[in-house]
Amino acid sequence: MLDKKMIEDFGIIIACSDQDYMLAKGCCASIRYFIGDVPICLIVDGDFSTQALEKTYGVKVINKKNVCSDVLRERSFGFGLTKMIAFWESPWKHFLYLDADTIVWFNILKFANFQHYDVIIDKPRYERPDEDICNFFFDIKGIEKYYPDFRWQEHRHHYFCTGAFFGTRDIFKLEEYVEILDLISQCPKLFFPGEQGFLNFMLFRAADRGNIRLGQESIQLLVPDFEQHSLKKRFSFSQSNPIYQNEDVIIHWCGPNKPTSNASNVYSKPMTFYRQKFVSDAFTNTEMQLQLRLSLEDAQLSLSRYKNKFLRKIKLINKKIKF
Repeated sequence: MLDKKMIEDFGIIIACSDQDYMLAKGCCASIRYFIGDVPICLIVDGDFSTQALEKTYGVKVINKKNVCSDVLRERSFGFGLTKMIAFWESPWKHFLYLDADTIVWFNILKFANFQHYDVIIDKPRYERPDEDICNFFFDIKGIEKYYPDFRWQEHRHHYFCTGAFFGTRDIFKLEEYVEILDLISQCPKLFFPGEQGFLNFMLFRAADRGNIRLGQESIQLLVPDFEQHSLKKRFSFSQSNPIYQNEDVIIHWCGPNKPTSNASNVYSKPMTFYRQKFVSDAFTNTEMQLQLRLSLEDAQLSLSRYKNKFLRKIKLINKKIKF
């Protein structure tokens, strides 16, 4: 648990882009609702306005314009990489990192045991078979080739989804990160796309070497792992307020199905509640105007995704034509 000295040097960091900024607002609202005035910082990939969050919740912003490191500015913005900036440019020594498609649910800070650990990660629900490791983290044969001293088998029941974790600034050397990025540019299939594979590798290798103190707690619930009816019971509301049922956790809507306000294929009520909370805190809206704001954001998200899918298809076609 955080003591007074650590509270003075602790904050929550959220990475977001224009595609998930609408969810980041809900994430920030959940932080204010359950944790109060803990400092918040957005690491922003893209050029869009974040003034509403800055004004409403006093959020700090790190982006390409003000990031200190030239290497991070040039090589660490984009899918999966943006969050890595926290390890070198966090405004605080200790931090809780969250993906934008998460919310906190009650007393998550009870797991912030920085007296004993430098990093506290999620404790997975099951051991990872080789197939899962190759699909979600790294190519096993490639790891054995490039990092023969890394004991990957010993951590198959530890590998975690990197959407939420407690971290400490400057536990890694920037040169180590750059070396991994260089290797990925040569062997793009070595690690799972984004940072999930190589961040797991970096953390467990550092722990094996005795360079960091690594702890694990059940801090994150992955929505795709559970049926909707189960989630509705566990994360329910009474008179529009969250009900505590011995759940202190980060809810993470990882995967393709995001918790838009009109989603039917995923339980989205907790995120919708906090997106509405942000709008109420930031603007003077009637109930109808509030719903219109959320619907407009959901429509913009859908259009952005279709646009990106279309652009990816065009790139693939161009590559085939060149060959």
